[in-house]
Amino acid sequence: MKFRLAFILALVLILPACSETASTPEVPLPAYVLAIDRFDESTGMWMVALATESNDEKELRALVENTRTLAKDKKEEVNSVSVTIIKPDGRIPSTITAFGRIALTSKGMEQTGLSSTSEMVFEYRNAPAASPEKPPTTPNKETSN
Repeated sequence: MKFRLAFILALVLILPACSETASTPEVPLPAYVLAIDRFDESTGMWMVALATESNDEKELRALVENTRTLAKDKKEEVNSVSVTIIKPDGRIPSTITAFGRIALTSKGMEQTGLSSTSEMVFEYRNAPAASPEKPPTTPNKETSN
């Protein structure tokens, strides 16, 4: 009898948790290109710029979080990651849509100001989407003859 009661109690506790995770959709990563890849061996800081057409805040946040996995796959030991997400609009300087910082070690926590390696700093900027009707322009340079 105690076994049945324990079994039913376990099911009651486990099943709602399963349904909650099953109904929570994972945010897909948008298509992106690694535009800048700089690693400072003396500090273990990895600075990246990712170019993507996405302007969705949740997708951009997922993209910053994904750099944690990319950093762990690098052959060098990465202490922290600084991420800039840009539009591939051809502008100089590039249109920035988001920033992020991630710490992977205690040294990385010092570098980023984070209190845990599971935390992330994310700053979203609602940059306008690149418009195919209006190609990017660069300022004209004055030339003297």
